[in-house]
Amino acid sequence: MKAFFIAIILCIGLSSQAAAQDVKAIKLPELDKLISESSDELRIINFWASWCGPCIKEMPHFDKLHTENKAEVYFISLDFPRQLEKVAKLVAKKEIKAPTYLLDEKDADQYIQKIDNNWSGAIPATLFITPSGKRYFYESAFTEEELNATIEKLSTK
Repeated sequence: MKAFFIAIILCIGLSSQAAAQDVKAIKLPELDKLISESSDELRIINFWASWCGPCIKEMPHFDKLHTENKAEVYFISLDFPRQLEKVAKLVAKKEIKAPTYLLDEKDADQYIQKIDNNWSGAIPATLFITPSGKRYFYESAFTEEELNATIEKLSTK
């Protein structure tokens, strides 16, 4: 019986390590590549942080789009790089399936203007990229209804 509990604890520990591997730290060139790649689907890049309540609240809505294959969804955490494990645990706890990255850049000014010239740096923030390459940036949180309405509106553009 004792061996059984040890095995369970070991499995839990290994699964949390596996979750930590699901979130990868990336640099600006990798983010640029992610944004500039062409796709036949709507791409959604959501910027968030583990300490941002509205960010966490909207994540399941975006992830649902991903799991239902309605869009390519990517989560980009703006947490400090040393918080990678914390981010990975949160992603695992929320059962997020969409690809999740942590942006490993110290200077926010390096990436904010590349995402959108009008971005103040506030989060949550989301970049929508249509299959034709048009970009639409929103610096606000989405309810599920607002997100679905935005997706519908962008699908006609």
